[in-house]
Amino acid sequence: MEKLIGIIKTGSNSEINVYLRVKDGGATVVFRSSTMGVEGSEVSFPLAMLVELKKIVNVLEEEFVEKGHSEEFETRNELKERRQIVFSHPSEEEFARILDFYQIKWEYEPRTFPIEWDEDGNVTESFTPDFYLPEQDLYIELTTLKQSLVTKKNRKVRRLKELYPDVNIKIFYGRDYMKLLEKFDARKKGID
Repeated sequence: MEKLIGIIKTGSNSEINVYLRVKDGGATVVFRSSTMGVEGSEVSFPLAMLVELKKIVNVLEEEFVEKGHSEEFETRNELKERRQIVFSHPSEEEFARILDFYQIKWEYEPRTFPIEWDEDGNVTESFTPDFYLPEQDLYIELTTLKQSLVTKKNRKVRRLKELYPDVNIKIFYGRDYMKLLEKFDARKKGID
C-alpha cells in the first residue's frame, strides 16, 4: 500500500511526490520525482530512520543560514531561537531543566540506532534514546512506571548493548527519576 503524503514543487512542470509505503509489516518513506506528470526516479528510506533525516535537514538548514542562502532566517541564532525542542513527555522536559540547572550539556534524541532488520536488510525496528550527555559520552533513557513500557525499553536497551557494545546507556526508571526530582527540588530550595 502506498499513500501520497505530500508534494514538493521543484519547477513549473516538475515536482517530488512523497509517499508512505507499507509493505510486509515495514514502512518506508518514498521520494519520487515527476516531470509533466511522468514519474521518474525514486529514493526511499525506512520510516524508522525519520529522526535521522530530521537531524540532517536541521544541519542543512543551519548551513544555508550560515552561508546567507535562507529566505526565512538571517542568522543561525535566529534559527535556533525559533526552532524549539518538542519533548515527547513532560518528564523529559523536566529532566532537561535539571540538566540545565547543573550545567550539564545535553542533546535531545540525537541518534537513532537500528536494532532489527528484515531478511532484505531493511530496518524494521530502531531505538532513539531520550538524551545524550556528550561530556560523559552517555545516553539516557527515561521510562515510567508503566510495566509494558519498561519491559519494551529494557528489551530495546539489551538489544542496543548487544549490537553496539561501545555505546554507554543508562535507563532512569520511575523510582530513579522520582529520587532525582526530590533531590533537585531540595537543592533549588536550598535544603541540601
